[in-house]
Amino acid sequence: MVRARAFPRRGDAIVEDEATGAAALLLTHELGRPLDIRQGTGSQILTRPHPDGTIEVGGRVRADTP
Repeated sequence: MVRARAFPRRGDAIVEDEATGAAALLLTHELGRPLDIRQGTGSQILTRPHPDGTIEVGGRVRADTP
């Protein structure tokens, strides 16, 4: 399992960007194995590499409602 957090500071009032799949794809490619990535407080990204070089990505997210 990989635990990661991202704080973009891009000026759009989003304090934390919880679920970003681009980095998950690269990490899966480099490690060559499935990953279960937990980001922030409610996001999970699941990846799985395939023999043909493609990578499957999916996951779950919990809504943050006030």
